[in-house]
Amino acid sequence: MRRLFYFVNNRIRVFTLDVSRSFPCISRHTPHAFRLTNRGFSFLEFIGVIAVIAILGAVISPAVINHLKAAVRDAEITTLQGIAQGIEVYLRETHAWPPDLASLSPDYLPTDILQLTRNDAGFPRYFFVHPDVRGLTNATGLSSNELDDAQYLLISSLIDDAAPTITNAAEFDAWWDTDETSTPDLKIHRGQVSDLYSLLTLEAPGARGAYRIEDVTTNWDCRAKPALIHTKYHLAGTMIALDEVSPYGTPEVQFSLMEDRSYRYDPCHAAGSRWRTMPASNPECWSLWMTTATDVPSPSGAPCLDSWQNGEVLQFGMPDLAGEPGLTSGTLSSAVSLDGFSFGGVNGISAIHYVTTQMTIGVTTTMEVKPGDLLLSTNTFEALVSNTALTVGSNDLFIFRPDKPGDYSSGTFLMLLHNFTGWGIFANNATSISLIERTVTVGDVNLQAGTFIFSEAGGNQNNIQYFVPMGVGLGTTSGTTSTLINGSDIDIGVGTAVVGLDVIEEAVTFAGTTLQPGYLLITLGQAETNVGMNDLDVGPYDIFYLDISATTMGSGATVANATLLLEGADVGLNTTSENIQAVSLAPTL
Repeated sequence: MRRLFYFVNNRIRVFTLDVSRSFPCISRHTPHAFRLTNRGFSFLEFIGVIAVIAILGAVISPAVINHLKAAVRDAEITTLQGIAQGIEVYLRETHAWPPDLASLSPDYLPTDILQLTRNDAGFPRYFFVHPDVRGLTNATGLSSNELDDAQYLLISSLIDDAAPTITNAAEFDAWWDTDETSTPDLKIHRGQVSDLYSLLTLEAPGARGAYRIEDVTTNWDCRAKPALIHTKYHLAGTMIALDEVSPYGTPEVQFSLMEDRSYRYDPCHAAGSRWRTMPASNPECWSLWMTTATDVPSPSGAPCLDSWQNGEVLQFGMPDLAGEPGLTSGTLSSAVSLDGFSFGGVNGISAIHYVTTQMTIGVTTTMEVKPGDLLLSTNTFEALVSNTALTVGSNDLFIFRPDKPGDYSSGTFLMLLHNFTGWGIFANNATSISLIERTVTVGDVNLQAGTFIFSEAGGNQNNIQYFVPMGVGLGTTSGTTSTLINGSDIDIGVGTAVVGLDVIEEAVTFAGTTLQPGYLLITLGQAETNVGMNDLDVGPYDIFYLDISATTMGSGATVANATLLLEGADVGLNTTSENIQAVSLAPTL
């Protein structure tokens, strides 16, 4: 008996030859009968084996071979997945991409280099990081667009050298999108690791500060534009350190980035706690918003702002804010620019008021103003375009309402007081204005909420007027005007214009001085001596306040003392271009 084992349909089959019986022609009398019988059956066995081999070759072998090939392909897929895990462990622990596959052995994959770099067929495996992120460091971080490209490829061919060429994003994407179903011996592992990153946002608008990401330090120069904004994705576990001063020294905040984090430098808080995760509104942290007479070229000499246009509203405030008496100091930054809303830029802003209270203005026709609105007047005719279009003149007061609180890059323009300082050739330019947001006593009169104090060019330029609107809006503005303060009574000469004006309605501390309700903040168009009953000398770069005992409107004559609040020369405001032209207290942005 002879047996031959073979496979059919993944099952073992047995082919049997029974040679235990003799043929009839052979008797016990035949010499060497056993040998003859064995030789004959050996021949038959040979014929049978040949037949079986032929059958296996024709039918069984392809199935077995395909089965073996599939097993090899599956094994390569599993191997590439294991290599991918090693790559991602390397990335998480070192915060860098491995330079090649060999660098994974033995610390990240306990496999020798040859087994990593070549497949079981002996052909090389290839490793590629997306070209758009390959050269970026974790300290630099990834933008939101780059985060989508946090990808890598492992490419392996089991029948030849795949030899891929990937030098740019298009070539990488072509391999990423390759369909391997028609080439089963080509194996591609696609790795997307964007989930290993977290978003870090740092802002220091117009202020200062320094930060360190891993071992890379960035020192913020407050003179630079735009303000410091870092919005990048970094690998989990990245060490972040934030310092309130620049250059970087001893950080006040340190943490390991394990989730999205956002910090803002907020000068309104005490030293040591100015990097805030969620800056709280601080109504006691005020800045002085102002404009200047003309464009100021570089170098301005002012702290933290190298140059600006006269279509910009500037913010002067924290950090390092201090006023008179003594030495004026603080930080100057750009808060708002109207230049982008007018072809060729805005030719100067003559009046400004920052609204802090929602209220309705007018009687016969009305308009609502909201916190964050800016009330503005320009030096000349302007055609302004943002969400809305509005044509304004120097005798108008209009509203600029931002789309997003604190962000004046876009918004809506609305006419509030149209031709309120006169019509046509009889119109005077509005040179300053302040909305009365809460009823307040100034000297001997009560000024009602929803009314205005202002100044205008012409024969009354040294006076401060009081306007009570009846109607507001385009073509429907009306009201009555009275003289509140006669400048000549307090030695502001008729040739000197009041160009900046704001009324204090509630006690507020600014630059170390507590300003009381009823005080008026003022700046003049030129230098004056002996202003007020106490004879204060002021220049066109200075801001002072009047403590008023009596008004022209109430008593027929003005009585007031003048006190210097900010001396412009101390902070580099000392040229004609830098003459202050409009002022308003506003919360620090």
